[in-house]
Amino acid sequence: MRLLQVSIRSLLLYAFVLVLISIPVSFYSVRTILKEEVDESLLLHTNQFLQHIKKFESLDDLETDLTVLDQLSYNIKIKPIDSTLNTKEFQTIYLYDSMEQEQRPFRQLSSSVEIKGQPYLLTIRMSLIGNDELVFAIGSVQILLIVLLIAGLLMINRSLNKKLWKPFYRILERLKAYQLDKSESFQTEETNIVEFDDLNRTAIHLMERNRKIFLEQKEFIENASHELQTPLAIFQSKLDNLMQNPSMSESDAMTIAELEETAQRMSRLNKNLLLLSKIDNEQFGALHDIELSKLINSLIDNVKSIAEEEEINWNVKLNPLHIKANQTLTEILLTNLIHNAIRHNVNGGKVSILLESKTLTISNTGKALQMNQDKMFERFSKEGVAENSTGLGLAIVKKICESNHYSLSYEFGKGTHTFSISF
Repeated sequence: MRLLQVSIRSLLLYAFVLVLISIPVSFYSVRTILKEEVDESLLLHTNQFLQHIKKFESLDDLETDLTVLDQLSYNIKIKPIDSTLNTKEFQTIYLYDSMEQEQRPFRQLSSSVEIKGQPYLLTIRMSLIGNDELVFAIGSVQILLIVLLIAGLLMINRSLNKKLWKPFYRILERLKAYQLDKSESFQTEETNIVEFDDLNRTAIHLMERNRKIFLEQKEFIENASHELQTPLAIFQSKLDNLMQNPSMSESDAMTIAELEETAQRMSRLNKNLLLLSKIDNEQFGALHDIELSKLINSLIDNVKSIAEEEEINWNVKLNPLHIKANQTLTEILLTNLIHNAIRHNVNGGKVSILLESKTLTISNTGKALQMNQDKMFERFSKEGVAENSTGLGLAIVKKICESNHYSLSYEFGKGTHTFSISF
């Protein structure tokens, strides 16, 4: 294939160079040939004229006849000179045409001749108008043929390139559409082109390897989450029993309370990891008709007590919007965003929730981000050192949006964090 592409490019380059060279060479060659033909015709006319004059050399009034001929003939001029040099000179001259009111090209032959023993300068002219028109016609036809030739070569090159690269673009489309968490395996087809077949095999090997690693990681998370549930439940149960011991000292109670808080955080982390795994496995398939404004109002009522402790003000404007989605995932999505707006707010700050035109916007006052904004939605990325945060809240939000094909965006400006979701 590479050799064929090189051959096509070389052919196009050769044709282009050939065209550039052929145009001036053709014009020059045609003009030269026509000029030689005209020069031969002038020589022939000169010889014929001299042969004709010799028949009248015996006449006494020959000189008078030549003078009259010089005045009457436009293309033949003859006049006496001092001496015979026996020279011939071809020239291209331009004379004014009073009829056309423009300069016209002529080819002329000036030669010294001897008539009746007297030297004369004989000049015979021939118009080049017809020759120029012929050259122009030939040049126009040649340029047209060259344009058609180049256009044809370009079309052939485009057609061949399209045919040659068609397997590559099919591979590229499959690579773009391939998703590790959804696609079964990467499918290719034979192309009869060695390079593309090698690319297919390499892509298959790479995708199978990545998919194997992905499935192993997902299986590990699922197994770890399930296995951790039982020991966490036992651990929390034992802590509850210890807290009910009446003989416990105050220091022991504080230690157990810290352990209880850590156990709850571990439990939340485990549930969040299990939730991400279920979303990856598309285990939330049931869809419901959800009225978002009502759902948001109910979630706000659940967290108002938390917001009141921070003296947070609410600005809520909700227009009715019905969507088809999973009830559980939608509640988790909205709850995480609302909790995030409260958690990362400032004392006496404000939370604004706006729902209109199929877009939900949740804004909150707060400090500028310390982390890279591009890492905000990555798993285990946290702003600050909040002990209650697992670093998975926004990662879950992003995953739910991706699974439902929602558009999620974030921006910060004038001391306000803004999350927008287009349903």
